[in-house]
Amino acid sequence: MHKQDGLSFATLRAAEAVIDTRSLTGAAQKLGISQPAVSMHLGRLERAIGTPLIKKLGNRIIVKEEISGLIRQMLDLERRLRTVGYEKSVSKLKVGICGYCAPLLLNGMGRLGKVRETVSWNIADSRRLEEMYDFGQIDAVFRALYPSELGPDLVADHTLRWIGARELGEQMKRSPGAVPVVLTNSQSPLGAAAREWLRQRDISYDVLSEADDIATAVRLVASGTAVSPLPSFVFDGQFSSVLEDCSEVLPGGLDMRYGMFFDDKRFNLRMALDIFELLQGELHRMVPPPGGFPRHSLARQ
Repeated sequence: MHKQDGLSFATLRAAEAVIDTRSLTGAAQKLGISQPAVSMHLGRLERAIGTPLIKKLGNRIIVKEEISGLIRQMLDLERRLRTVGYEKSVSKLKVGICGYCAPLLLNGMGRLGKVRETVSWNIADSRRLEEMYDFGQIDAVFRALYPSELGPDLVADHTLRWIGARELGEQMKRSPGAVPVVLTNSQSPLGAAAREWLRQRDISYDVLSEADDIATAVRLVASGTAVSPLPSFVFDGQFSSVLEDCSEVLPGGLDMRYGMFFDDKRFNLRMALDIFELLQGELHRMVPPPGGFPRHSLARQ
């Protein structure tokens, strides 16, 4: 077998993404690489094993289950091997929380009881947490899911609202044009979903800033600079006073899914449920700002 046709773990991960999303475009989005790169990896895999992984029926992609099962086994082995030294060197379990949900954890930390003593927390954007979990650097993660991603068993739904300063909302009504927005990275689940939401509604927009932490997004919104999809809890916590002159300026919410992934070799189900139920409960507990979310109409470009 020629060296260039050998199986690298990068190629296997690209194939796994195609298996999960049933789409070359979805796989590219999930991995943060181009679609031609996914096609290159898929071709390399199929040359190495001598048979196609997928076949197309119209717009559908059918995956050969026997091959997909072997690919998942190989990647699972790689992930286990990466954690051998790591498991011996740590005393606490590591849990990742995406930056947009971290305030929920801080608000409800007291209800975790003894779990707090056995866990250390890693806060990062969803895409980075996905990588850390895949490489065994964290044992569990609560993060946003990609639009086409097959989620874990523990999934919570939450709607984000397009929030902006009221003055900016009035200005957009008077002078329709490209909406100034602050979004997360386009390769992140929230960033991809937000851009797709705007595209489907034919709303012209201009990305003034990419911010993967909620505090930066809130500050830019409060300053009247831009509009951003924000969770309801920003009006019921540390950001409430900052956003008192803000409201919903684009009608219709951005529906997102959040999932809890955990390594059942190190992380027991009861602990995962405790953390998941806390975060899900905080999401569902949140109330809209005083006076609700005024819905302003916006001319679509």
